Amino acid sequence: MIVDHIFTILWVSGAFTLLPIIIFLLPARGPRLLFGVEAPDGAGGLLARHWGLLAPSLGALLIYAAWHPELRIPVMLAAGVEKAGLVGLIVANWKKPYTARMRPIAIFDVVVVLVYAIYLFHEL
Repeated sequence: MIVDHIFTILWVSGAFTLLPIIIFLLPARGPRLLFGVEAPDGAGGLLARHWGLLAPSLGALLIYAAWHPELRIPVMLAAGVEKAGLVGLIVANWKKPYTARMRPIAIFDVVVVLVYAIYLFHEL
């Protein structure tokens, strides 16, 4: 079933993965809009903006891979590692107040990582 719907799965997961572009484009307001936290200053702000460009780059690649089956495995592996890492960080800080608006992201990304893993095990 996942294999039959991988095009849509890549589109939807890619579209959601594009959302952090808001942090790159609106560094002062983006973190508050997406996560309900204030934008960091200094080096933290630069790193947040960098992540706000890196994550959407993976989202764009996921969408691109929907049309290019030969790219699906490496792109899904890279995005799955990034998503699993983000989930791990959120889960490790689950009870902290600043993760409250990040918890739905973690739940979504866990589902995405599991779907990617099922697809990849089927294809490899």
